[in-house]
Amino acid sequence: MSTDGAKRAAPRDRDGELLDLVVAYARQETVEPLRGAGRWIAVGLVSMGFISVGMVLVSLGLLRAVQDIGGTAFVGAWSFVPYVFGVVFASVVVAIAISQVKRPRL
Repeated sequence: MSTDGAKRAAPRDRDGELLDLVVAYARQETVEPLRGAGRWIAVGLVSMGFISVGMVLVSLGLLRAVQDIGGTAFVGAWSFVPYVFGVVFASVVVAIAISQVKRPRL
């Protein structure tokens, strides 16, 4: 027996510590980043919903504005023209959004 007072851990204790260390490392490298990604996705989905509702309301507002400004010009056979303005506006917004999605940044 040694008289230096230091105790050596039993092999089973070291195996338990090693297992705890591996589990802690795996949790740190997998679970925590997934939680961060989950929050990132949740914020993205909520903002997507707000932006979608806002764009629908803006498109409808543009439609009504064109109908009001046009007066009697868009009556009868030309009544589809204000809707074309709304669709073109929405298409431009979608094109801008898609061009931003292609950018590689996170």
